Order: sequence, then structure tokens, then C-alpha cells
Amino acid sequence: MRLLAAVDLGEELEVVVDSARFLQEGLGIPAELLHVVPTPYFEALARRLPHLKPRLEETLGLVEVEAQKALAATGLRARVLRGFPAQVVAGEALKSRLVILGQRGTGALEVLARGGLARYLLHRGEVPMLLLPKALTQVRRIAVGLDESPASLSAFRVAEAWGKALGAEVFALHLVSGEGGCCFPTYLDPRGLALAQVLERAKTHLEALLQASGVVEVSKGEEELDLMRLAQAREADLLVLGSKAKSTWRHRLGRMVEVLSSQSSMPLLVVPEATLW
Repeated sequence: MRLLAAVDLGEELEVVVDSARFLQEGLGIPAELLHVVPTPYFEALARRLPHLKPRLEETLGLVEVEAQKALAATGLRARVLRGFPAQVVAGEALKSRLVILGQRGTGALEVLARGGLARYLLHRGEVPMLLLPKALTQVRRIAVGLDESPASLSAFRVAEAWGKALGAEVFALHLVSGEGGCCFPTYLDPRGLALAQVLERAKTHLEALLQASGVVEVSKGEEELDLMRLAQAREADLLVLGSKAKSTWRHRLGRMVEVLSSQSSMPLLVVPEATLW
């Protein structure tokens, strides 16, 4: 199995390549770059204007050759394929331990990664995804967004495996909000309790689920981005979230994943519920 880094040739290429190199060494799993030349438009054009087909094919062949040269210069194993990017990447993801996507560039794949491609892969729920608004070249502290769901517990176990491999500290963060906020605690009835009591009982409940102590921090927060801000305040290099996935329901992924997968300013690892690392 491999770490699959889906790349465009835009400004985020270096971000993804640097991160793939780091994780290849740290996790001991070979990384492979994948660039997909989007061909549906050209195929439709050739059907409508068949006299252009030879020239279009020649141009696509040249693009493949030059893209392969550019990726080979990174020193990582690389492949260039043709097709519809989301479908090709999804198919290759099935043969991978992890999919890595850049998210801050203006190239076609980075734009898709902030919306369609990441969402498509997240809903398939077949492999963990690392979304990179910036390069991940060191991991000293890993924060896990924790609630009482099996998905977040699975994410914590994956984070533990990464922490062991990378020599990083792993800790869990949990938000508690009021009614109408992002994180109203359904596992206890906070009505009539002081905030300090709610936070203490939430911590005890989650530590019992983890069968560990001293790794869960519970804090008040009203919106999803508060979790990212808390992780940054605790100097985390990576934030990990669990995802229920495998559904087209809008919030089946979990509202936290929905928001942070598109808005996080720090590296985000999204782990499907059934993942074993």
C-alpha cells in the first residue's frame, strides 16, 4: 500500500510533495504522486470535430510527457493518468492507505480539493484523507476532535498510531456548546448544571470511552472553527477528525468535518469510521 498524493502542477505542488516526503519517511509507507490530465472536454471536442482528433491526441501526449518530467524531478515515484480527476483519484484511492490533497492553490485540482474532489472522496469514506492548506513537514503534537461517536474514537486510534510512528504527542479536544451551538452535549443533560460541572462530566465520560486519562481537554465553544482555534492555541501541528462517511446526506460526514474540511487553516486528517491503521 502507498500514500497517494494527488497533485496539480500549480502553486501547491511543493506543499504536497514536501508533505509526502515527510510522511513517507515518518510513517514508513512509500508515497506516490498522481497527476490526472482532465480529458472529458477534449474527448467531447474530438467527437464533435473529428478533424481535430489527431492534433488533440498529440497535444495530450505532449502534456503527459512534460507532466511526468516535472513530477520525476521531485524524486518521488509518480504517475500521470488521463480521465475525469475525481473518478480517477477515487479509483486509485482504493489501493492506498492515505490520500493527500493540497488546498490553497489556484490550480484546477486545488480548487476541486476545496470543494468537489474532497467532498466526493469524503462521502465515499474509503480511505483517510489529509487536506493541506500548508505543508506538513513536522509533527510534534496531534490534536483529535473527540465526541462520543465511534468515528471519533477510530480517529483517535489512528492518531495514536501516527503519534507512535512520528514521535508526536496525541491529545483529544472536545467542545461543549449551549443549545443551538455546534456541540451541545447529547450524552448528558446540562440543564441545571454549572459550566464547570458540564465540562468535568464531559471529560470523565470521554476518558471512560477512550479508557485513558489525561488526554482529553474539554472547552466551551459555539462554532466548529472554535475547535481549530483551540488546536492552534495548543500548538498542534495536525488536527484529526473522524467521519461517518459513505452517504450523500448533507451532514452524514459530521458537521465538524463539513466545516473544517473546507475552512481549516491547518493540516486536517479526516478518518473514516471503519479505518484500521
